[in-house]
Amino acid sequence: MKRSLILILAAFFCNACYAQNKIELNLIKGQVYQQKMSMVMTIKQTFNKAEMLINMTINGTTAFTVTDVKDGVYDIDVAYKALSLKTDIPGGRSISFDSEKEDKTDTVSTSLGLMKNKPFQMKMNKQGELLALSNVNQLFSLVFEKFPKLTPLQKQKLQAQIEQSFGEKAFKNNLENMMAFYPRTPVSKGSKWSVKNTVASANMDMEVDNNYTLEEVTAGQYFISGISKMSAPNAGTFREINGMLTKSDITGDFTTNMKVNKKSGWIEESASNMNLQGTVSFKPNDKMPDGMTIPMEIRANTTITAN
Repeated sequence: MKRSLILILAAFFCNACYAQNKIELNLIKGQVYQQKMSMVMTIKQTFNKAEMLINMTINGTTAFTVTDVKDGVYDIDVAYKALSLKTDIPGGRSISFDSEKEDKTDTVSTSLGLMKNKPFQMKMNKQGELLALSNVNQLFSLVFEKFPKLTPLQKQKLQAQIEQSFGEKAFKNNLENMMAFYPRTPVSKGSKWSVKNTVASANMDMEVDNNYTLEEVTAGQYFISGISKMSAPNAGTFREINGMLTKSDITGDFTTNMKVNKKSGWIEESASNMNLQGTVSFKPNDKMPDGMTIPMEIRANTTITAN
């Protein structure tokens, strides 16, 4: 009898260890899911054997309100709740912008403040795939209404400053990187799976090969780790940027550790470290008669919490 009981208990715990878990989004209509992101980035560039170091800190709090659920697709209103950006540049200078800053002479901070609580829309499926994104650029129309005297060049410069960190392409890249981990089939503790995605920017496109492991399963959370490799598929191709023919040959990797809510599938905590290195090359032009190749290293630490 005692031996039978031991065998039953052993079987129970074994089944628990290898239980299949369907990790996916299970969001509720009308519910608001919040994410607070903080990224600290260091960019090191070398010009004529002299190093130039740029440090950036980007913070943002975003609310995702589920407005409809149909056939496994979520309609979501997205609204920025707080935005800030700080850049430390060579020479001991620092530039900072903050949506909470009350200074009418600070055009960028005022613009970030105007972007708060102005919803734009997206569609996402249960696997965290972004299916559609709309009305992001309307945020800039609201900003320009506040500053009607800006010249077209000033508007272009202001929009470029904001878009780089908080525009449509930046939002899409950040969201797709963050939500790319969902497995397509049920998994158990120790299971491994891969997901591929692409990060697009004005300078280059990066292919990302993500490899995840379900490290632990508790009553309320999944613990997932990830190792990702990044590469530029068109590294040898020149493209026109700001009137100059430029090519980027950047590769690297990043690691991720996250805690995912078992019920909703929403990320509760995430920490990632990114390391990229390579070169950016310019063909000879009026500004650079001999052309130039700039070695570059990028390091970034990003944390995400659900509150």
